[in-house]
Amino acid sequence: MHLSKLNKQGAAKALLATVLLSLLAGVVGSQLAPQIPLYLVLLYSAAGATALFAILMLTIVATLTFRQFILRKGGTDPQWFWFRAEPPGLVHLREQARQAKAHTTRND
Repeated sequence: MHLSKLNKQGAAKALLATVLLSLLAGVVGSQLAPQIPLYLVLLYSAAGATALFAILMLTIVATLTFRQFILRKGGTDPQWFWFRAEPPGLVHLREQARQAKAHTTRND
């Protein structure tokens, strides 16, 4: 998969922000529980950040996959609800797909 420079920079910034917030949570956690060693608190915060990141990525992939499924089944992108109608090209493509589907079912 080809990533643009912008996507690489965005991913690097997100990773850096995650690491820094994890460290901040570790330092705050060490202040809340002074009897636990700092390295252990930082380890727990890193594990929590990793788990949160994994859950977030799975949620994003599942959501985008579901939205693609809806669009492939003839759904409308919610952003088009701001306009009076769908674009004429999309209406034409859907009509062609309906005609092709009807033609295929008649030939079977």
